[in-house]
Amino acid sequence: MSIAETLLGRAAMTLAVRCRRGGVIVNEHVLTREQTRRHVEALGRWFDFIALDELPARLAAPRARPFCLLTFDDGKRSNVTESAPELERAGVPAVFYVVTGFLTDGRPLWFDRYRALVERLGSAPPGLEAYLVKHLPYATLIERLDRACARSGIEPDIASEAVAAMTWDDARSLRRRGFEIGAHGVTHAILTLEPAAAALASIRDSMTRVAAEVGGCSSFAFPNGNYTTELADHARSCGASTVMTVEPTWVDSRRPCWRLPRIQIFGPDGPGRIGWKLSLAATGAILASPDGTGREYTWRSPPEAGGRNGRGA
Repeated sequence: MSIAETLLGRAAMTLAVRCRRGGVIVNEHVLTREQTRRHVEALGRWFDFIALDELPARLAAPRARPFCLLTFDDGKRSNVTESAPELERAGVPAVFYVVTGFLTDGRPLWFDRYRALVERLGSAPPGLEAYLVKHLPYATLIERLDRACARSGIEPDIASEAVAAMTWDDARSLRRRGFEIGAHGVTHAILTLEPAAAALASIRDSMTRVAAEVGGCSSFAFPNGNYTTELADHARSCGASTVMTVEPTWVDSRRPCWRLPRIQIFGPDGPGRIGWKLSLAATGAILASPDGTGREYTWRSPPEAGGRNGRGA
C-alpha cells in the first residue's frame, strides 16, 4: 500500500477504536518472525493483547482501549519456530488451534497440496477448480487430490516450515510456555459439508486428543469457519467454553461465546492493510464470511493467501 493509503488506514482505525467497544479476535496462520513482529507492532498500536481466559472479563466490562486476542490455526511448525519466539519476546499471549490428525501423521494439509498443484501446473486440475474445492465433501476432495498429485508427481515440500506440522512435543512446549492449545478438527474437513456423525466425531475426537496430549482443551475453532448452531452446541458439550468462527467483525458482550468472530490477517499484510481491514470490520456489515449461511468474503485477500474465502487454498 502507498504511504497515503497507510495513513488513511491508521486514521480509520483511530476512529474505529473510539467508536467501538470490546475488541477483536485475530486469526493468523503462517507467519515469519518478521511478519509476526510487524503484526504485533501494528496491532499493539490500537489494542491491549489479552489471553483467552481474560476474554469473558473484557467482554463483560469493556475498557476505553479495545483488546486483541491473537489466534493461529492449523498447527504448522512455523508457529513454533517463527511466531512463538517473537510473541514471547513481546510478551503477547496467543491460542494455537491444531488439526490433530496433522500433528499425528504429518501428512500435508489438503490446501497445501492443492496450492502446490496449482503453482506447478499453472491452473487447477479438472474437478478441483478454485470455485469448487471448498464445496466438496472431504472424502471426494482427497480422492481427487490424491489422483491429481499421483498423475503429476507433485506434492508440497514437507520440509518447509510453512507446510510441515508441529509435533505433539511442540504443542506441549507451547502450553508450558503459557500459550493456549485449542482443537481445530481431526483433518481440516469443512464440517458443514460432512455427514453429521463424522462432523460430530471430528469435534469430539480432536478436543479429546488435544486434552490428552497437552493436559486440557477448552476451545474449538471451526475449520474454514463454517458452522451450525448444532455443531457449536456439540463443541460446548465436549468441553469448549469458547467456539471460534471466521466472521470478520469485532466482538463485544452481545456475541455469545459459542459464536466468536475472528478477523483474518495474512502474512504480507502491513500496518495500512491491517488498519483498513479492522476498521471495515468495525462496521459489522462490510466483511461477510462463510458461517453456515452461504455468505462469502467480500474482502479480497492478497494472492499469497489464496482462496475465494480467504482461507488456505
